[in-house]
Amino acid sequence: MLYRKCRVYEGYWVNDNRHGRGMERYSNGNYYEGDFAKNKPDGKGIYAWVNGEVYEGEWKIGLKEGQGIWKGIFGDSYIG
Repeated sequence: MLYRKCRVYEGYWVNDNRHGRGMERYSNGNYYEGDFAKNKPDGKGIYAWVNGEVYEGEWKIGLKEGQGIWKGIFGDSYIG
């Protein structure tokens, strides 16, 4: 689905909600690829910022929650 301002979602839908595996690219160049539930990242997924930072891990109702790893642009990282 193509939204206004170049936001794009490719993936599964259930009852008009993003639900299941999918990828969403935002107008600023950031993207999320992973599991969705009720239109929000939920489960395992990767969020990548256009500046090169990446978070890979668990999500709950659109928020980072649980185990994951964040990798910064200068080689720094956080695991937790």
